[in-house]
Amino acid sequence: MLALALGGSWLRNEVHASLYAGMSRTLADKSQRVTARLRLTSDGRVQEAIGSGDEFSAIFSGWYWQLHSATTATTVLARSRSLWDQADLRPVPIATHAILYKATGPQREPLLAQSFPITLRGAAEPMVLQVFGPGDGLFASMTRIDHILLSTCVVILMLLGGLVGLQLRVGLAPLKRLTGVISQLRKGHALAVPAQQLIEQLALSPDLEPLQTELAALVAQNTQVVQRARSHAADLNHALKKPLSLLMAQAGTGTNVAASEVLRQTAALTRMIDRYQARTHSDAVHAALTAGAGQAIDVLACARQMLEMFCQLHRSQEIDWQLHEPESANIPLRWRGDRADLEEILGNLLDNAGKWAASTVRLTILGDEHHRILVRVDDDGPGMTKGQMEAAGERGRRFDEGVAGTGLGLSISQQIAQNYGGVLSLHKSPELKGLQVKVRLDGLVT
Repeated sequence: MLALALGGSWLRNEVHASLYAGMSRTLADKSQRVTARLRLTSDGRVQEAIGSGDEFSAIFSGWYWQLHSATTATTVLARSRSLWDQADLRPVPIATHAILYKATGPQREPLLAQSFPITLRGAAEPMVLQVFGPGDGLFASMTRIDHILLSTCVVILMLLGGLVGLQLRVGLAPLKRLTGVISQLRKGHALAVPAQQLIEQLALSPDLEPLQTELAALVAQNTQVVQRARSHAADLNHALKKPLSLLMAQAGTGTNVAASEVLRQTAALTRMIDRYQARTHSDAVHAALTAGAGQAIDVLACARQMLEMFCQLHRSQEIDWQLHEPESANIPLRWRGDRADLEEILGNLLDNAGKWAASTVRLTILGDEHHRILVRVDDDGPGMTKGQMEAAGERGRRFDEGVAGTGLGLSISQQIAQNYGGVLSLHKSPELKGLQVKVRLDGLVT
């Protein structure tokens, strides 16, 4: 709109200037004709040649001239016969033009005038010839051009407005489809495909693809957080059943329950609650972290601390707890993640290995060129069959009820690894011949 207004104003001024210039040329031609007919008489008066019959001779023709002294502009020395007996004309300057003047004719018609300095033979001083011409046609042309320009600008503005409205309607149509999908999610409507996949399948323009990608990632993250919350609730429910069942069984067999048993089971309940409360806090922290955010932790230091703790817990089993560090152990492996998540993974894997190992548990911590941390736990226990390895990640799945546990350790560790873009896998240990658990986690800080 600003460009259109400026362009229209410039075009208007140029057209007006062109019309004024044409009128100025016409008046200049007329002035030369008039000057050629003027003579200075012996008594010092200015007289027009006899027999000149043109527009300056016809009464009130719209073409007039006046001659006055260059030093005394108010004294008219001579004028055209077309003025007849009317008063002298008084031109006034035009603000938009430096040469032409406006005036009002004998019939109250608009006139345009221009002054020309002339010198007559025998004159003692220079004179100024003012030539007047009809201006109604020029002013009408200017008004018509102004109307045309104004109408054109209005039409162009309406056309641009319509095009912008159409562009917005067409351009925002994908956003309306996106809004419809989000509205279905908010209202809880059942979707045939996952919400993330439905958003990714929408046909959007390249300008909206970043928004589509970020929104799909946000929905996926929120879905993952909800699933983890449900998993924690199910895990806690499963973990609390055994201590409560034992207390209820002992209470049902007699009137009294041993205080030591009550303390032991309530301590187990407290540990379970604290554990899952910490896991819930870890999930909240993990959901809040963005890529590249958060404080990096020393993986080797955390692994040494966890290994020392399990040496104390399984002291009666006489297990050889080994930590294999990379050759450049003096350079710390720093991982950008939550320390509680790393301790949860190490704790679950080492606890399982300590329960089944015959004499040796080996923990290996490595980093690779893909900015990932590799955690590997090997033991020399009985290991697992292929079918057991495939089913080991199922929540609450246990293969030997004679060994203490809830069957949730591997499931929780696998879930944590997936949240960090990693993976948990089970293999047969090539060296210790027992079970080998590998966990890869993204986020190695170089």
